[in-house]
Amino acid sequence: MPSLAYIFCETRPRSTAAEWTGEARFLLDPPGDLLSALHAAPLHDLGHPDDLSVQVSAEALFEDGEITGRTTLSAADLATLTAHLPEAHHARVLAWAAFAYALDGQDHDARFIIWFVE
Repeated sequence: MPSLAYIFCETRPRSTAAEWTGEARFLLDPPGDLLSALHAAPLHDLGHPDDLSVQVSAEALFEDGEITGRTTLSAADLATLTAHLPEAHHARVLAWAAFAYALDGQDHDARFIIWFVE
């Protein structure tokens, strides 16, 4: 079972060819709940894009533990994921989606970069 779940929201302006920026970091405890939901959805192990933000790339680069379960989700994917999580996590994950949709309203793309540390 993973000991940590890393969940980052990255954004970039839609109107320019800007790079992705790390916007927020989210937590969900215990991480096994998230991992199980990703497998049930199925949204697990989708990988990370090559154009990660500097902030997120640095977090992964300097991680001491073994990184597993790399996946990238959209705000819409979070609705699918929520159905597979314990009810205690629903409000939190829906708030993450609301955060991304608010950025979308300001003409920004958003995505969630997730991985686990064993």
